Amino acid sequence: MAVPHSGMLGQAPEDWLKNGERDRNNPELWFRNRTWTYPELEAHRSAAFAPFLTLEERTARAARCRAALDEMASAYRRANVDVAIILGKDQKEIFTDFSPSIAIYTGAEVHNGPPQRAVYAPDHHVTHPCHPELATYLVQAFQRENFDLTDLFAWPDNVWMKPLPDYPVVPHAYSFVYHQIMGDDPPPHVPVIMNCFYPPTQPSMVRCIEFGRILSEALKAWPDDVRVGIIASGGLSHFVNDEEFDRRIMAMLAAYDYEGLAAVDERSYQSGTSEIKLYVSVMKALQETGAQMSLVDYVPCWRTAAGTGEGMGFMYWNAAD
Repeated sequence: MAVPHSGMLGQAPEDWLKNGERDRNNPELWFRNRTWTYPELEAHRSAAFAPFLTLEERTARAARCRAALDEMASAYRRANVDVAIILGKDQKEIFTDFSPSIAIYTGAEVHNGPPQRAVYAPDHHVTHPCHPELATYLVQAFQRENFDLTDLFAWPDNVWMKPLPDYPVVPHAYSFVYHQIMGDDPPPHVPVIMNCFYPPTQPSMVRCIEFGRILSEALKAWPDDVRVGIIASGGLSHFVNDEEFDRRIMAMLAAYDYEGLAAVDERSYQSGTSEIKLYVSVMKALQETGAQMSLVDYVPCWRTAAGTGEGMGFMYWNAAD
């Protein structure tokens, strides 16, 4: 499955517009292959999104997001997985002095809890089991296919957490999945960290497609008879919402259209929108099953007249038994 992890999903709709102040102060808003200042963007888009900023609109869209998240959690429970692979990214939460392109966590457990925000964590410290044996096996499988990965065997402190707790809270991409999708009870799992955000070590779309292929082959060769769930955390377009772009991407995801996805200008896969690459790795890993994409909902959520905000896409591929 692929699920957004936006903090907006934990905000009351009354508070969505507060995020717009951050957007107005961002001098590098990515949209259509380049960066814009907020005034440039608002002028370019003719402030067309002002009608969608009413509390009524925000409340309706928040309700749709909540319903979609609930259905995603239900789909996860129905899948009854034994092991999970979670693809996410770090946003300079743990990697502050270096930026690995792709890392796999090979440690035994992860930590979540306060002071992580409530949308991402329960109100108490929890630890969740990882799968070091499978993680190490995957590192070796990718090495054989000319992927030079980072072996992350201990989580660095999460510097977003203030005050810093005694335990290393995982980045929000992972904590969201544990809390919102898995009900704070994940199975043994492997966190995969892809640097979608920060040049120059971003893997290209072509590389992410290849990552999904090798992941699929490695899992099929894994000797244990287990049900594996593969989850991408992030996306779609943000921090400038581009509904036209999102719908074009979702159509290609539904059609397993790798040529189309790879043909998109890499400058479109920047900032938060880059998390689409994680969706594509999941899609490639599931292709051989013939699973059809189930689009639970797509909800564009705006917070300024210039259309800043996030495109919330909720989707899963359910392979037949």
